[in-house]
Amino acid sequence: MSEADAIALSKNGPLTTKRMISDLKHLGVRKGMVLLVHSSLSSLGWVCGGAITVIRALEAVLDEEGTLVMPAHSGDLSEPSNWSNPPVPATWFDTIRRTMPPFNRAETPTRGMGVISETFRKMKGVVRSDHPQVSFAARGKKVSYIVDSHELEFGMGEGSPLARLYDLNAHILLMGVGHSNNSSLHL
Repeated sequence: MSEADAIALSKNGPLTTKRMISDLKHLGVRKGMVLLVHSSLSSLGWVCGGAITVIRALEAVLDEEGTLVMPAHSGDLSEPSNWSNPPVPATWFDTIRRTMPPFNRAETPTRGMGVISETFRKMKGVVRSDHPQVSFAARGKKVSYIVDSHELEFGMGEGSPLARLYDLNAHILLMGVGHSNNSSLHL
């Protein structure tokens, strides 16, 4: 979506931190929650301050008692012959296998998670789980419990941040995306 499209989508003016805090509270987001957020910035309309505004609003409502969690998946760290969104030419497979940089929690960017998740991943104090394909990023009171010990096998299973979120009765917020983006459905 272009910036002009985002402006056109914003019939009630730009989204600000103050307005977003009010909207989040109206949706039921509360202080102390553990909240998994999947998002699309462009689907929200024109946001004054972009991804930072969204993150600040979420954390303002959750307060220091809450924990914000976002997907930090890097699906390109996988077998390229299995890629389908989009597929790459078969003649590229060997080159990709040989030259793809290894996973690094601090440096490997997210892929297909959106600018809000990628911005959050890079922020001070955010901790990323140690899974090379389906990691999660979190900041807040329960961060260690959620992201520590992310098992490599069954990365969305019982040894994953998703299972810890389930244990904590976490809430899920889909901002501008549908359930097809909801990673919790993989648990």
